Amino acid sequence: MTPSSDKKTIIKIWMIEDHAAFRTNLSEIVNTSGHIRCERDFSSCEEALECLEAEKKHPDVMLIDLALPGMNGIEGLNAIRKIDPDIKCIVLTSSERQKHVVDAIREGACGYLLKSVAFDQIIRGIEDVMQGGASLDPQIASLVLDAFPKKNNAGNEFDLTEREIEVLQSLATGKIIKEIADELNLSTNTIKFHIANTYKKLNVQSQAGAVAKGIRKGII
Repeated sequence: MTPSSDKKTIIKIWMIEDHAAFRTNLSEIVNTSGHIRCERDFSSCEEALECLEAEKKHPDVMLIDLALPGMNGIEGLNAIRKIDPDIKCIVLTSSERQKHVVDAIREGACGYLLKSVAFDQIIRGIEDVMQGGASLDPQIASLVLDAFPKKNNAGNEFDLTEREIEVLQSLATGKIIKEIADELNLSTNTIKFHIANTYKKLNVQSQAGAVAKGIRKGII
């Protein structure tokens, strides 16, 4: 579901965070936004996964920490996507380690935010992923793009055009479709067309999958 500019649809989120005070504060702030509601929160992946398997109605977005008791957040991401690949997962953590960032995106995370960001940036990050974008801190995006050596003409392996690579690079830095359209002076429908072609050529089903494959293959 996508929030509209007139009347925003309620975005339902679940949170996995073992720090009780942070979990409580963020839940309260999210719930005052008017269009985002934290329906459930958990202190471990195991609790959240058990609930996901038992519940028929799943959240739109899950916020997940990485350093958790028992199953860690990376393992949790993998398990969540096996249960319901339509859930958009955002990592919300204190770790700035490049390996953690790259592993999270490889496991399908739509965003990676640090707990040090302002709460309104977390709200914006949730909105961005619901609008088809990614939620990445600029410094985190730099870590992602620097994670792999670039290959000359890597896009040719998948027959990506220069414009498709340009759009994929913008997606990797967290821009949403409208921002990319404005930046490239193109219509949003044209950007959506390029994104759809890119997904098809890369044989992926999501933005996170496209970005992850683009990074692994040295395209971006």
